[in-house]
Amino acid sequence: MIILKTRTKFLAIVFGLFLSAVFGQSTAYAQFASGGNSPVNITADNVAYQDGKSILTGGVDVRQGDVRVLADQMTVFTAGGGTLGQGDISKIIAVGNFYYITSEQSVRGAQGVYTRSNDTFVVTGDVIMKQEDGSIISGDKLFYNLGTQNARVVGNCSGRKCGSKGRVNILIKNAQNVANSNS
Repeated sequence: MIILKTRTKFLAIVFGLFLSAVFGQSTAYAQFASGGNSPVNITADNVAYQDGKSILTGGVDVRQGDVRVLADQMTVFTAGGGTLGQGDISKIIAVGNFYYITSEQSVRGAQGVYTRSNDTFVVTGDVIMKQEDGSIISGDKLFYNLGTQNARVVGNCSGRKCGSKGRVNILIKNAQNVANSNS
């Protein structure tokens, strides 16, 4: 698999379309920001600690810097089995009405899973990513590496026989302005 880190969102999308054409896969690539080292503020209706994990339920809202994560339920696994704030987070599973929101874009899906060991998260279930310029990418799964800022969107159906249903769909707003700025 070829991995390319691009400097603009437009080029990243075009590269993804190129890969789709060459390899016959329903895939698109894009970039977005991470939250950094700011303090983390968590709000939920309930929190419970059991078997080495913290389980937050009811309107979970996590904020760090300009990043906001929302879900119906979030399970946080910490290295060494400590509670929230007592050890490094090793994995987070956010289920139900998942949103990942930054000042530059937002991602929506049914579930989001963050894994610290490879600094990635995977969003599944009718994924929609909106960028600040109004461009939209949708598909079945989003794979994103926070360190490299490489992302891949995958559909669950391949080929023209599917139409737009089940394939990656991309709407590029202001394509003329983006193309001119990259000249």
